[in-house]
Amino acid sequence: MAAGGQHLPAAILLEMGDGRPERHKRQPGNARITQVDTMTSMVEPGIYLMVAAVLFWAAATDIKDRRIPNIQPLSILGLFGVLALWQVGRGDNIADALAWPVLAGVLVFGFCLVLFALNLMGGGDVKLMAAVALVAGPALSPSFVVFVTLAGGIVAVCTLVHTYAQTTSNNQAMTAPQVPYGVAIMAGGLWVCLQKISVTSA
Repeated sequence: MAAGGQHLPAAILLEMGDGRPERHKRQPGNARITQVDTMTSMVEPGIYLMVAAVLFWAAATDIKDRRIPNIQPLSILGLFGVLALWQVGRGDNIADALAWPVLAGVLVFGFCLVLFALNLMGGGDVKLMAAVALVAGPALSPSFVVFVTLAGGIVAVCTLVHTYAQTTSNNQAMTAPQVPYGVAIMAGGLWVCLQKISVTSA
């Protein structure tokens, strides 16, 4: 109230504010929206990190037991399903989110099936390759296959050298070793995950 009992105009009161420090005023709604956007932007990278974790698991199992259990490619298949549903739910084209990746997975599965028939790849390797190809999609699947082929050659040479050293030191006859191609698939799959994370985080 001004001197003489007169009320101050409403416009002046609005300009004066409520007298509270700025830091104590209510945060604008945009801050909450920003937090939600930040959380949703972490969904896809989080899925790719879980795929990478399964690949590490598969490589460790292959080194230890020379086999890749079905639970590992099935886990990646499940993560791909979650990824596809998330992308479709946010408005992505269903062909880009589901149809084309499935086609890439089928093609890679067919290619690896030929290698399996030639006794050049194990059944677990075939299923893991196809599962990772789903995540890679048509854009990255060719490079993924090349990457795994090159890494597989390196893993095979290292396995042969290790087996030769063991048989020589033990005076045993050398037999054809089982190559843990899960390590090569892990390397290629990690490359795919890194490429995907770099795109989604850009």
